[in-house]
Parts: sequence; C-alpha cells; structure tokens
Amino acid sequence: MVPCGQIFLDSAEFPRREAAVIPMPEQLEELARLEEGTFPQVTFPALLFSFAVQKRTVVLEIRRHQLWKKIVLENGVPVDCRSNLAHETLGRYMVTESKLSEEDFNTCLSRSAARGVPLGEVLLEQGLISAVELFKILQANLAQKLLDIFTWRDGEFRTLTDVPQPDSSLKVKVPQLILTGVTKCSPQEEVDMAVGPLVGKKLALNPMPPFALEDIRLSPRQGQLTDALRAGRRLGELAEATGQPFDEITRLVYALSVIGVVTPADSLPKTADGLPATVTGSLAIPVIAPKPAPPAAITSETAVTVPFPFSPADAERRRNEIMQAYLSYRRQDSFDLLGVPEAAPIGVIEQKYLEFAQRVSPWSSGPELAGMEEKLYDLFLAGARAFAELADTEQRNTLIFRRKTLRDEREKKPATFAIKTDLLDSEAQFKKGKALLDAGKYREAAQLLAFASDCDPQNSLYSAELGWCRYLQAPNLPDQPLKELEETARRDPRCGIAFYYLGEIHRQLGNYFEAEDHLQKAIKLMSPDRRPIEALKALSAEKKR
Repeated sequence: MVPCGQIFLDSAEFPRREAAVIPMPEQLEELARLEEGTFPQVTFPALLFSFAVQKRTVVLEIRRHQLWKKIVLENGVPVDCRSNLAHETLGRYMVTESKLSEEDFNTCLSRSAARGVPLGEVLLEQGLISAVELFKILQANLAQKLLDIFTWRDGEFRTLTDVPQPDSSLKVKVPQLILTGVTKCSPQEEVDMAVGPLVGKKLALNPMPPFALEDIRLSPRQGQLTDALRAGRRLGELAEATGQPFDEITRLVYALSVIGVVTPADSLPKTADGLPATVTGSLAIPVIAPKPAPPAAITSETAVTVPFPFSPADAERRRNEIMQAYLSYRRQDSFDLLGVPEAAPIGVIEQKYLEFAQRVSPWSSGPELAGMEEKLYDLFLAGARAFAELADTEQRNTLIFRRKTLRDEREKKPATFAIKTDLLDSEAQFKKGKALLDAGKYREAAQLLAFASDCDPQNSLYSAELGWCRYLQAPNLPDQPLKELEETARRDPRCGIAFYYLGEIHRQLGNYFEAEDHLQKAIKLMSPDRRPIEALKALSAEKKR
C-alpha cells in the first residue's frame, strides 16, 4: 500500500493501478506538465484537478478502445469536449432528453450542415428553444461528456499545448465536476484504493484549500458529513456520527481529498499546544483562507442597479438577448461583435461600442439580469477588446484582409451538403444486442451490449441489460453480473430494471430476502410493467414449498 498522497509519474515504477491515488499539493505541477500517460497511472480526477490548480490551457486528448474525446481547457477550466460518440452530439442529446423531437432534429441538422452553422444557431432561428434554455442544455451536455470519463478504468491520454482559440462560451467548475464525478461515477476499486491509506487516520477540513468549500454545492447529506469533519474524525467515526453508509462516506472523502478540502489532520500545521491548526480540544474551528473575489464576481450589492421597468415578458426577452450574445461572442470577430460595417469611420465605431457597452455593462444591469453578472462581464471585456482592435488602423486593416481571405476561400469551395456519419452509435448497437438477447443468443448479445455500455457508461438501461445478459450466459458465475447490476443501481437508484434483474438473480440463487427487497423496489419503479410483480409471485410460491 502506498503512502497517502503519493503518486508516481514514471510508468516504469508504475505498472499497476495501486499507485493511482490522491496527489500531494507539491506534485500537482508535475502532474499538470505530463505530456502523456495512462489512467492506470493517473486517475482522471487527479489529472483534471492538477490542470485547474495550475491554470493550464491545453487540449487533453484521451482514448479508450475505439472511443476518443478531446477536452479543451482554458486556464484549467473545461470549456469544450468533442468525441466520436453519436449520443454526445447536441441534437442527439436533446432528443434523448426530450428537449427536441426527432423530426425537428433531422430538419435542423440538415439546415445546419447545408449552411455550415452550429445546430444551436438554427434551433434559435427556428424558435424551437430560447437562448437561456440552449445555454443550460449545452452546459449539461458538456458536463455529461466529462462525467463519462470518471467511469473509465483504463485509457490513454496526451496533452497538446497548441490550443486553438476556443469558440465555446461554456465553463465547468472543476471542483463541482470532481465531486459529482467521484460520488456518482468513479469505479469502486478506484475509490477503495484512494481512501485505503486514509483508514485509521484522523481527517479534517483543510484551512487553506485550493478551492473553498463554501464555493461547492453540497447536498444536505454531504453537508452533514463535512460538518462532522470539522471536529477531526476517522472514517469509522464519521460513519457513527452521520449514520451514513461507509461506501457513501468514502466516495465523498475521496472527492474532497482530491480537491484538497479534506486532509489528514497530522498534515496540518500545529498550534502552540501541539494540536492541528483547525482543532482545539474536540472542536474544530473552520478557517477559510480569505479569497479575493474575481473581477467577474459582480453581485447585485456591488452593481449599480437601475429601476426595473420591464414586464416579465420583457425581462425574459432581455435575458435571452444577453444569453444569445454570450453564446456567440467567441465565434465573432470585432466587426460582427459590435455590428460595425468594415467601411465605418472611427466615429461610428465609437458609437457602436458605446451602445454595446451600455447594453452589457455589468455595473448598470437591473434585476432582470440577476445571476448573469459574470456573463455580462465577459461580454463587456470582449467589447472593449473589439473596440481596441477596430480603433487601431493597422489592426483594423489586418482584420479586413483576413475577412476578405476567408470570404474568397468560402466562394472557391463547392457547395456541399454533408452530415458526419463516422460516429459510434451506441443506441443502434444496443438495439441489435437486445434483439439477440431476447432471441437467446447471449454470447453475441453480450458483445454488442458491452460495446453500447462502453460508449455510454452512464446509460443505466445499457449496463443493466448487459449484466443480465452476462448472467444468462453463465448462470453458474453470478458474482460479476451481480456486482455490475449493484453498481448500476447505486449509480442510478431510479433504474427499476436493474433492481428487477437483481431480484431475479437472487431468487434463482435462493437468496429470498435479497430477492424480495429488490423486487419490491422494482415494482415501485417499473409500474405498469408487471414483470417484477410476476417475479415476486413466483418468489412467494417458492418460499412456500
């Protein structure tokens, strides 16, 4: 067992997963400078956190079997993620989430491909979604793509420092992402390996974490555990103090340890009486390092508010107007952003800039734009940079030349209509696998279901059907299918089919107590599907024999 916080970066010294644990603060810079590696060497949470702390701007390319993803990080913050998975594209994601009909998706996708513009822009033009809704969907889609990687047990990665200017306005908070990814998605063996060195040690809240605990959204149960940590407790004592399952505690401790919020008490600086700095007697004194608010964190208290002359409809229109500008500003050059013709004199440029600055000023926004201060701040700065470029004759002429070159290139290209088709389609593979499963062809079905689950590891239906298929393929070897189904049920407590299959396997194994418990849950979750009801009747009959 390696010491707590130790992490090896040399693959020659690092042949197994046991070394992939929580990095020490002084190792984060070295970790963030890795050019390539494998996930048995380094866990994804640790790698992601090192980039955030070091504020690296890189493209992180990761591969696993046929899958690949490219994550763009700007100053350590994920802003974009592309992959070769069909279900991760915006349109397919919206259809899956019932945000867009299949018919509207196909129509808008055709228009997007024909015009060479983003699908989201077409959706806005067609009035199928508002800009505020589109932003939320894009943000959720990006988070979903990143959360998938937390499930990976293996894979290769490399970092590229030649990063093109991102055109995405999205931002994912890394501490929150790691908290969600570890507590919901990380493989159990990774969690066990990470917290193993912490067993028996008194844990405490770090008085000077890289990211303040108060900036992380915790559930009430998670908040109960962090409150218990203020007094400094061991893992077993945390279970006694909170009454929470040990696995749930270890996942949260792992997540908070990776982001530096939780640390062994003996690693904290000591007070004059020899106790850790955050502990006096049996009570913890939370010490949060003062953190200056970033310029973008403009609140309604610091902003100069104006009267609220808007009706609810006008307020919604205003928010959508700002959000639409925010979603597109990184794809626009200075002329387009300020709405300035190329031949405009300096007086017109100044007037357009002043109008833009007044429209997006974060200091004079009213209550209708509450919560959008950071986006207004980004727009305001972008407008200032655009004005500076257009006000400089040499820079303006260079931009005009560049725009002309791009127009000429577009005119030379033949009109094409193409929709990318080289994406891995997990849904199609799942349907084929399910048909084979229903036909009793378990070996062939398992291959296709495993492929679908590999592509979309957060899809509980895929993993549940795969677990059941593996059991049917080898009913004398139930341990692995049970483990997979239990993990699916843990990750998604609403997945009734996973509980149903767990109940069926335990019934066939003669574990009647476990079978009844799982089937009762399945009945509640799968109504009106009668399969778990019939299974429970069969169970009752078997118990009477």
